[in-house]
Amino acid sequence: MKLSISMMCAAIALSAGLAMAAEPNPLNREWRGRVAALGQPAADEVVLTAAGDAIWLDKFSGSKDANLQAMFEVMRASDISFINFEMVAANSGYPAIKEIARTDPAIASEFVWAGTDIVSLANNHLMDFGQSGLETTRRTLDAVGIKHSGAGLTAGEAYRHTVVEKKGLKMALVSVMVSPTLTIGTAATENSPGVAWVRGTSVRRSDGKVVISPWESDLKAMEEAIKAARKDAQLVAVSMHIHWGELDEIDPEGKQVVARAAIDAGADLILGHGPHVVNGIEFYKSKPILYSIGNFAFQFHRAAYTFFPETLKVVDRLSGNPKLYESMIVRMILSSKGEFRRMELLPIELTTDGIPRFVTGDRADTVLAKVKTLSETLGTTVNRSAWYSVVEVPKAVVP
Repeated sequence: MKLSISMMCAAIALSAGLAMAAEPNPLNREWRGRVAALGQPAADEVVLTAAGDAIWLDKFSGSKDANLQAMFEVMRASDISFINFEMVAANSGYPAIKEIARTDPAIASEFVWAGTDIVSLANNHLMDFGQSGLETTRRTLDAVGIKHSGAGLTAGEAYRHTVVEKKGLKMALVSVMVSPTLTIGTAATENSPGVAWVRGTSVRRSDGKVVISPWESDLKAMEEAIKAARKDAQLVAVSMHIHWGELDEIDPEGKQVVARAAIDAGADLILGHGPHVVNGIEFYKSKPILYSIGNFAFQFHRAAYTFFPETLKVVDRLSGNPKLYESMIVRMILSSKGEFRRMELLPIELTTDGIPRFVTGDRADTVLAKVKTLSETLGTTVNRSAWYSVVEVPKAVVP
């Protein structure tokens, strides 16, 4: 099928906004057409892309894979790009736990090449190398100009938001780990380092069912952080690294309580990740809750676990789960005031080496069908459009 002049121009316009290093492998004819099929923002609109968990070890920038290059082209062309940085950037130190996710600080150049603007550090791997790993990770990101939130030397630092501004829109990011169980020493306190954390405890209901509900003190800390961020930005996003209940379940007593509490406190967008699989999308008070975007990069080099045989068993078990290799990029178009105008789900798959790439055909169908089904149970309509899907956004509410 021949591309129309308008489609070609749209694709070129989308690519023209690249702020980072020049694209080594320009999009081929096939992918220019697919990129052109995406919603095109007006001059004053802001494009936000959100990716999930990144355990990223290898250099992707030199890849000749057209599907991979197209994915990064779209991410770089966005105005704001978010990723969950689920690893420690350090080339020395001693691990504090056995299940480690560490990468060389040089990987920061790949995040820059990918167009990354802002990341979350509130996850269960940030403290794998204790305080030294936390500090080297933050210094590494600071050195390349990538904003971050969710971890600090005290709880005050960990809950503190960060702000990125594009086209006059200020977006604040508050990041929290949402989990009832984590390794001791992961959560920041008044006088010790760690991540911002919403914990949970088992509660027996009147019908005898035992559920897990969040700690009130942690919810209040998160809510206060959101209210503080509200003063500095038109759009407040909350990153939630969720380890809570079944992977595909949105339990009303646990993760849904936390997500909705964040919206009630003033958040405009919940960026969920952590289960390493895609999950549904809910609109609560017309604000989107992405319960899990899925994996972005999922790389574990077996040689790194020579002295951790028990952890290697976990790595092998995870590597054998096909759901962990089905994912998506969420692309959102917003007004300069932060109103949600359009939301697109761009299907990706990860190779057996954990490397992400756009996907089409049957493999895209699998990812998008799952998100559609899970979203419909939450009252959200997802419609297929060309090779991706479009989420039906409720009437915009100005933040």
